[in-house]
Amino acid sequence: MSNPERDLLDRAAALIVAKKGARLTVVDVGGSSIPTSYFLIASGENPLHVKALCNELLSKLPLAPRHTEGVQEGRWALLDYGDFIVHVFHDEVRAFYDIEGLWPERQVVPWPGLRASPPSV
Repeated sequence: MSNPERDLLDRAAALIVAKKGARLTVVDVGGSSIPTSYFLIASGENPLHVKALCNELLSKLPLAPRHTEGVQEGRWALLDYGDFIVHVFHDEVRAFYDIEGLWPERQVVPWPGLRASPPSV
């Protein structure tokens, strides 16, 4: 992932943190058959919180996602930015699907593990 895309991933994570998103995790899927480099996974406390986190990304990131799913339902929302995909889960749904558990531990990094300090938002 080039620096502009990496900066965008870090900015997305910082926006989620600023809106009180929880349990941010990055999964490096670059070596798999999935056509993206990273999953950014976060949790919201309830469906309204999940929607608010997604709306924050949609309104403040300088790039529009290629595709979105589940934002209105607020249980499991997906925002596809090409080089990375953001998954925002309601806590209970995240525990049920455990998508981090599908990947080897070495590919799963708690954010801010990508950088020593997140970029300002």
